[in-house]
Amino acid sequence: MKNTAITFLLLAISIAAVAQHKGEVKELTAQEVSDRLIETYAPLAFSPISPITLEQIKLLRAQERAIPIPVLTNSDSVDVDYVNIPGLLENDPPIPVRIYKPKGVDSASIFLWFHGGGFVQGTLNWDHQSCANIAQHTKSIVISVDYRLSPESTYPAAVNDGYSVFLWSIANAKKLKANPKKIAVGGGSAGASIAGSLVLMNREKSGPPISFQVLFFPAADVDLSRASVKELWNIPGIKGADIPVLFEMYVGNSDLKNVPENILPGITSNFKNIPATYLVTCGVDPLRDGALEYGIKLIQSGIPVELHNYPGYPHGALPNRMYPELYSFMNEYFKDYYQKL
Repeated sequence: MKNTAITFLLLAISIAAVAQHKGEVKELTAQEVSDRLIETYAPLAFSPISPITLEQIKLLRAQERAIPIPVLTNSDSVDVDYVNIPGLLENDPPIPVRIYKPKGVDSASIFLWFHGGGFVQGTLNWDHQSCANIAQHTKSIVISVDYRLSPESTYPAAVNDGYSVFLWSIANAKKLKANPKKIAVGGGSAGASIAGSLVLMNREKSGPPISFQVLFFPAADVDLSRASVKELWNIPGIKGADIPVLFEMYVGNSDLKNVPENILPGITSNFKNIPATYLVTCGVDPLRDGALEYGIKLIQSGIPVELHNYPGYPHGALPNRMYPELYSFMNEYFKDYYQKL
């Protein structure tokens, strides 16, 4: 069954590549985008479309800072702490993190989480409830990282922040009542890209073993020729046209042809020695095809991958049925990986 699924994915990617070569991929109309979305999200296709500007980003950041921390629905099961962690390099600023601890658990696993926001915005509040849910259902200490944002801090600032938290978590595992040999990373959108880059950085440094990575709808590369990018070039929300704009802010230049190795999960010449991966893509998302190809390359390199594409869902939206599957994967691989050590 798994081989059949892989074959279909490879066929889909091949068809998309052939279509692109023939110039048959066209930008979708609002109605065509709406037709591809499930009923819940179909009206979003007709929302206003706006370009990304630094002024808009700063306005959104100010609005987000004014929002109070949401009240958790499971506060009776999870404790929340706030800590500032030293930066990786000498002049790096402290890194704020929010730590979610499941109550009554001593030797917990550790899971680092990175929020989304196109590398330029986002707060710890975005995934506050989700992080608490993961802590509760996987008996993990979830550490949500408030990494530095672009364009003020370009690559590798955010990845360095993540790596510093990673090393700090292992060094302080006893204080956290955690098992330093059971640590994983994950994130959504840009946060998934940061998590994936952290994995590559750790591989280069021959750092501590990582049990697995969880990547929700990541920006795996910056290939603007992909069908999903072209078709969804100018839509409400995250659109293909945003990719070069956000990437320029993240890396500090607009050169998409000479991209630094390992800056995104799929921009690497080596797909081996990467931990087990839980990869999720959204069917109506310009980032879809790059992430799918990344997943296929991992599978072809012998990496255990659980790959889900949810048709009809726009970037950032996932069905509720995904979460029990995620918890099951995390519990299985934390246990399985530890037993193999």
